Amino acid sequence: MKNQNIFLATALTMFVMSSACKKDKTPQPTQPVNGTAVNFSASINGQIKTKAVNDAWEANDQIGVFMKTGTALSNVLASNKAYKTTGDGTFNPSATDQTIYFPEDGKTVDFIAYYPLKSTLTTNTYAVDVNNQSNQAAIDLLYANNATGLSKTSSVASLVFSHQLSKVEFTVKKGTGVTDLTGLAATISGLNTKADFDLATGVLSNASQIADLNAKVNASTTVTAEAIVVPTADASTAAVTFTLPGSKFKLSLAAGTKFEAGKKYTYEVELRNGVAGTPVAVAITATITNWTDVPSGSYVVDQDKDTTTPPVAGTEETLFTETFGVGAASNRPKISAYTGWSNSSLTFSDSYAASDLRTISAYPNDIHVWLPAKDASLVISGIKISGYTKIKLKYDLAPNASSASSVTNVNVITVKVNGVAITVPSRQLTNADNNKFSTVELSDIAVTGDNTIEFFGSTAANTLGMRLDNVTIIGVK
Repeated sequence: MKNQNIFLATALTMFVMSSACKKDKTPQPTQPVNGTAVNFSASINGQIKTKAVNDAWEANDQIGVFMKTGTALSNVLASNKAYKTTGDGTFNPSATDQTIYFPEDGKTVDFIAYYPLKSTLTTNTYAVDVNNQSNQAAIDLLYANNATGLSKTSSVASLVFSHQLSKVEFTVKKGTGVTDLTGLAATISGLNTKADFDLATGVLSNASQIADLNAKVNASTTVTAEAIVVPTADASTAAVTFTLPGSKFKLSLAAGTKFEAGKKYTYEVELRNGVAGTPVAVAITATITNWTDVPSGSYVVDQDKDTTTPPVAGTEETLFTETFGVGAASNRPKISAYTGWSNSSLTFSDSYAASDLRTISAYPNDIHVWLPAKDASLVISGIKISGYTKIKLKYDLAPNASSASSVTNVNVITVKVNGVAITVPSRQLTNADNNKFSTVELSDIAVTGDNTIEFFGSTAANTLGMRLDNVTIIGVK
């Protein structure tokens, strides 16, 4: 699971069953009733315990899984098996004939997986088509090929998924003279809308069919227009048209603009009436959300004119990630005794000697820090960061809220960076959130060259106990 480059960590347990008819090109041998179970931990590269489009897997989301030996998909032992979730992050075979088993002879195998599932897939080519943006989960291609050299003796196979397409998002606001955004539409023209993705090699090719994309407009407190697009090395020929009843605003992208796989490009746009009532769109700030994000700068756009001010672009980067390792942690070591840190060169401490490392049944191989209902802390020292702005700190928390009346808040765990307290926003957690990790994000963090982060829970505030995982720092160069 681990690493902020969007990470969701889910346990994908493949249960042992007898094999009936299968979709494999190469049939699997029949497995004994007591055959070896294959345990998967699945995450999205850059996001912990999150899904492709939103911040959680949804009921009936399905992935396709291949088990193979040799290079690419030259020798497939299980082909395009369907696994789905009820929404809790645990995946199981969608039917008994979709179950995958490790070879009983102990032979090592590799795994390739993708999302969303195409059950009709008959070749190694996944056809990408982003023309219909109404259901972005259905077109947000994820791919994992990192689980290699595994056998029935392996404790876990960790699938790390990465976004293979790009995302563009516009946050639209009302400016002077614009009283209503009702009926807003946004169209992106000049981009390819189809391509082929090779599941064997992880290569996207054959981009084709330039067409207008109708971005998905979400109208709530904040109005956004977003689109998942085919990556391109040159997006300067693309244009975006914002339409309100009686007015159109055209935005041409600057020379050198490119959309890279796994990155999200965001623009904050204000619509206003300019000189003599001429409609003007101004992109005032950039924001960073789920994906690896490339924020884009300021624009002034007239109704009949292209962009007059080129964007000032910066690239969001992951500067630090601590995932606390993988394994069973059955002996629950204290902070001072643990050695499985992701960043072993740093200093980890707890002056109260109360915190420890452990796992829970929902994530049996995913180690986290337990902050009990007493004075307890985790201090990470020696994190080196310099030359970056827009620093954000993200981390996952899960409450020990096992009773129906349990109520707590993410802000019972306080945070200090270099000794300075950071405001943690209020977010109530109840029994429904018991042992479910959710991400807390803190913005505009002041850092120096050598940094210390402290997470602290007091006896008075942290009355239930809290689980801490996946500490991540991101910034813009």
